[in-house]
Amino acid sequence: MGRWWAVDVAALDIHTQGRTLDEAEDMARDAIAAVLAVPSHTIAVDLVVPEVASLLHGVLEARRRAAEAADAERQALADAARVLFEDMGVTQSDACRLLGASPEQVAQFLPAGGSRPRHRNPLPAAGAPVPATGTSSDTGRSAPRYRRPRPGPGPGPADGASDNGSAVRPKRNRPPSFTRPTWAIADDDA
Repeated sequence: MGRWWAVDVAALDIHTQGRTLDEAEDMARDAIAAVLAVPSHTIAVDLVVPEVASLLHGVLEARRRAAEAADAERQALADAARVLFEDMGVTQSDACRLLGASPEQVAQFLPAGGSRPRHRNPLPAAGAPVPATGTSSDTGRSAPRYRRPRPGPGPGPADGASDNGSAVRPKRNRPPSFTRPTWAIADDDA
């Protein structure tokens, strides 16, 4: 150690050195290839530095634990996204807000084909008659009745006013929040 790295391949009785670990690895690979008479690109070298092995063990263990935690977080995110979207009918954008995740992250866990949950009773198109339940007066059986749709903003003039004269409020463009709101996180201290 120091300014030079000494390389020993005990099984082949090879000794070489390099100024950097990369150079030492290349020198070892070339020396092994020369002894075995094979091309150097076919040789895989695994450098082991016994003097720093115990120091590196802690780093490798921390990386292993971090990878396990990342896998656990990904699985929990996937499970929560599926339940919010499919079972509870939460929109993808609201699921992103609740989970503190980007739309791209949440989209990985949702079924292909859209950002809206499947509703059992979808809403009718704007302006279409809305079915209502009731009984037919002459038969006493339940028959669908139709109500007029509620007046409201819809396709209208381009100046922002609706047909009934009231102004249409423009949609608020708010950047997505990728942090979990405090009201969406259960208190662990309680």
